Amino acid sequence: MRERYWIRLLPWKRKNKPDTKSAQIKFVPKLMITREDDWQYLELLLVNRSSWAVWVQEAAIVLIDPDARRRPAGSKGRARYEILRNVRPKNTLRVRLARTIYDAAGRPAEPYSRLVSTNVRYRVFGEWCNAKLKTYRVEMAALRVCGLHSASWYDERMKQSTE
Repeated sequence: MRERYWIRLLPWKRKNKPDTKSAQIKFVPKLMITREDDWQYLELLLVNRSSWAVWVQEAAIVLIDPDARRRPAGSKGRARYEILRNVRPKNTLRVRLARTIYDAAGRPAEPYSRLVSTNVRYRVFGEWCNAKLKTYRVEMAALRVCGLHSASWYDERMKQSTE
């Protein structure tokens, strides 16, 4: 019995507990391409690995054109996709974003490529939280998704410019 007491006092045996309840939630949004019936979809996967339900309000999407000279007059570069759904514990919710990105890009007729920065706003335990995804480069032709590539170099450049 005495041995068990001493083991609990060892610093590497102590569990680090987050300060807030919302920090204990394992909610991971991911952006990926899925294939279904010979068609490719750009999906935002909202993965809830915790044992509590998470209310997802919206996904805010910002498009960055690497070549700003070609920007069409009708493109906004920003979009909000209202999700307004609960993600149950140990469950995943899929949201298709191709149309939202296509509209925010100004509905170009030719193939295009944009950097996509996504921020998901959700609520858990009565507290609002934000989950920022890393930046991706999305290649599309109208509504058809051609490619999705990580653009972590852009995130690093933005981090350096703010320091």
